[in-house]
Amino acid sequence: MQRRRNGWILLAAMACSGVAGWLITRSAMPEPSQRVESEAPRKEAKPVHDPAPRESKLAKREAVLIRDSEASDAGALQNQRSLVFEDREALERFLAAAKGKGIAILGSIDRLNALHVGFLSLDELNALLDGTEDMDFIYPVNLPTPRTETAQEGVQGFGNSLLSWLGITGDNSSYGQGVKLVILDTGATQAGSNGVNLVPLPDDLTLQNGHGTAVWDLIAQIAPATDLNSIRVADDAGNSNSFLILQGIYAAMDAGADIINISMGSYGDSALLRQAVEAAQQAGIIIFASAGNEGYEQVAYPAGYPGVVSVGAVDARGEHLDFSNSGDVTLVAPGLDLITQWTGGQSVYFTGTSASAPIAAGTLAAAMSNGSTRISGSQAYDRLSDNFNDAGAPGYDPLYGSGIVDFGRFMIAGTPGISDAAIASNYVTTAANGQPQLLVTIQNRGTATLINAPVQIITSSGTTNVNVTTLQAGDITTFTVPLNVGSDGTSIRSSVQLSGGVSDLKPSNNVRSDVYDPPAAN
Repeated sequence: MQRRRNGWILLAAMACSGVAGWLITRSAMPEPSQRVESEAPRKEAKPVHDPAPRESKLAKREAVLIRDSEASDAGALQNQRSLVFEDREALERFLAAAKGKGIAILGSIDRLNALHVGFLSLDELNALLDGTEDMDFIYPVNLPTPRTETAQEGVQGFGNSLLSWLGITGDNSSYGQGVKLVILDTGATQAGSNGVNLVPLPDDLTLQNGHGTAVWDLIAQIAPATDLNSIRVADDAGNSNSFLILQGIYAAMDAGADIINISMGSYGDSALLRQAVEAAQQAGIIIFASAGNEGYEQVAYPAGYPGVVSVGAVDARGEHLDFSNSGDVTLVAPGLDLITQWTGGQSVYFTGTSASAPIAAGTLAAAMSNGSTRISGSQAYDRLSDNFNDAGAPGYDPLYGSGIVDFGRFMIAGTPGISDAAIASNYVTTAANGQPQLLVTIQNRGTATLINAPVQIITSSGTTNVNVTTLQAGDITTFTVPLNVGSDGTSIRSSVQLSGGVSDLKPSNNVRSDVYDPPAAN
């Protein structure tokens, strides 16, 4: 304990000198901000904000901190590294040699013979190593807290409509029964959170960042019987690092997790964190992670690692939100103005892929426990993905991934004879001749084959009538229509009907209206 306390003191001294730790790296990253609104329980929501990072004011130190340009150039935390030793004896030799050499032990993972170290001089650290160690950077990891105003105009928030939007309309009190889901975040404040704190809690618990509490509550809304566990890996400014995240993953494995949710992200690719993700996957754990809220054409890590379910955000119309990162997105889920709990018994409007990831994770927990038979995470995920709602460009695309999660479709998948035709998207693209064209995608979201379903498409170019001759359950078909677009854009209205007197399960998705605005000329 004394050695860990001394390590934190040394790290703080590094931060004070202006070149060590996360303060340097944060200055090179987009400043996170989150619009959330709070309320006293059952009253109208009012704005609340995560606390801004605070600099520590520490006494001066005689030791000289040498700038770590290698880490700075890599976007990593300066004067920090991870070290993995070939065995325990090698680790102990290093610890003995490092005494009095300006080395702080900031974290350790016994199963890997791994250390997180801080140092004053990289040359002095290297002098203590014999070359058999694996050294890696420590990358900053942060909460993806967006500014809601970065969402495009006209988007629709969810409020209290999450469950009905997902298709959960009956008693869901048993959803999640027998499923253990571990949340890596700022810690949850709900009763029974079974918290493990890898980062110390604030002295004043009313100042605890409510991000982890909000994530917990979203999962509990969907699958309240889930065995939820909280591991605090981030401080109350929303800051963490790749070593803390991998510590959290191994702790979740030790706890017997079926699912891990990580509503945090980094743009540094840590080899050690990648290995932890792979180890969890080999243990049968499914990891959900936020794609990120910077609007990049790249998802953050760990969402970017193979096999991790990378979750982007949509609004209540199923529209991709502009702040949600694209690229290797697996699926999308609600992510705008969701009412959740916050620290101190408050309620807030929660926005971002931070919300989307736990909604997808909670939906999987519900799917694993639905009915009298508990199924594995991989079985439940496969069944859920078979019933995603297509959106955007036909099939998989970088904005929507494989589609939008829909628990209602999962629930009816085993019931034959259900008809549900839907306009999945009105998507404008460019033809080979350089002119705009409209792709209208129809999806069969029922369980019965669609036969002779008429489709009407109305644009400024006129009205086009086509027909879906045959469409199997779950499949999509796309019609291409030329599009004349003026400087003011054009309106698009597409509709599909069932023929032969067949009743449609969800008539509300039979019609879709959009306005297309051409991109501004350069």
